[in-house]
Amino acid sequence: MPAAVAVSLFAAGCQVASADPVAVGLDRDFTLGGGQEASVDGLRVRFADVLEDSRCPARVACFWSGQARLTVVVQAEGDPPTTVAFNTNPAPGQGVSSGRAGEYTLTMRSLEPYPQTPEDATPFEDYRLTLSVAKG
Repeated sequence: MPAAVAVSLFAAGCQVASADPVAVGLDRDFTLGGGQEASVDGLRVRFADVLEDSRCPARVACFWSGQARLTVVVQAEGDPPTTVAFNTNPAPGQGVSSGRAGEYTLTMRSLEPYPQTPEDATPFEDYRLTLSVAKG
């Protein structure tokens, strides 16, 4: 591959990675892939990380349902970023489906894909997190 083509492909990849976030309205569900960002009411919301995904695969009988732990980074213009953590653990008092960042409440609706077998290892960028953001 000629160097000019390689540089062009690299530059094109950088442009995609630095694309502006998609604009989304308040109180509306929206979906982010791993690492993707949205702008909600001037607030930047980025699906930052899946810290753990030990959810029991659908095709397996487990003694524990498992959990997925993930983080979203939220930043209003001129403010430092805030990390909001979510947890899908269904045990009483263990799950966290909403969190606050300043005057905003973020609510996790779902995390996909759900593992089907123990061998399923989902790359971060293939996750889909559905959220909503409310003000107040």
